[in-house]
Amino acid sequence: MSEIRLVGTAHVSQNSIDEVKRAIEEFEPDVVAVELDRGRFAAIKKEGKPPEMDDIIKGGNFNETLVQWMLAYIQRKIGMDVGIEPGAEMLAAINEAESRQIPVALADRDIRITLSRFWRGMTVLEKLRLIYALMGTIISGKGDDEEDKIDIEALTKDKDLIEMAIEEFHKFSPNGAYALIDERDAYLAHSLLRLSQRHEKVLGIVGAGHMKGIQRYFEKPETLPPFESLTAQQKSHNWKLIIGGVIIAMFAFILLLIGFSGVGVDVLLGAVVYWVSINGVLAAGFTLIAGGH
Repeated sequence: MSEIRLVGTAHVSQNSIDEVKRAIEEFEPDVVAVELDRGRFAAIKKEGKPPEMDDIIKGGNFNETLVQWMLAYIQRKIGMDVGIEPGAEMLAAINEAESRQIPVALADRDIRITLSRFWRGMTVLEKLRLIYALMGTIISGKGDDEEDKIDIEALTKDKDLIEMAIEEFHKFSPNGAYALIDERDAYLAHSLLRLSQRHEKVLGIVGAGHMKGIQRYFEKPETLPPFESLTAQQKSHNWKLIIGGVIIAMFAFILLLIGFSGVGVDVLLGAVVYWVSINGVLAAGFTLIAGGH
């Protein structure tokens, strides 16, 4: 009978780097599944070519890409505070597995599908809230002071904090949280269960925020939504794309003016920052866009 073991990580944590290495050494898995897709795998390995801005605009993904960049910026800022590159624990897992000649499986959904479903699934009000919170976090310099520092290690281990952050994100943006967290819980569970059909010992390296959802599906696999329903691209009407672009431009302009005037912008929801730390969809997002710089 196959066994699936999960390691929940924070994506900017030295403890997580040490933990994934130790888990591979002790468990001796037949395959190591990481919470990455092909694009983020190439980015974290510093392979491939970053997308050109013209391609992003022509592809109709500008809004999603801008939101991805802002979320990744916050995660990178947290990583700089603790001296860890975002996604370092995934890279450590890959390198450790490869050094032991253990196959590595990419278990996460394509980030382009995730960001598309995330952005297009949100209501106008949710988009307004998200952009305001993210721009506020960037402009106000949240986290620069010692009292604002986030204890990443405590966040990874404290299930109450993790559940609180996820719960707050669901309140903040129900549709956004569904695409970024709930759907990916199901996708990751599908991936791991499929691997368990071919391998006796499967080790899954996932963000701590996905642990509870994945385990819930392991206990009741009959509740898993059909795999095809998690991968379909959602179509968006032109008027929604226009509104989304106007929302981003408007809030970027207003908040930049506020930032340059010297007036601090309060972050609407600290849970957004917590969530970015424990959820892996954007672990290599900044690297992917910036081309590894």
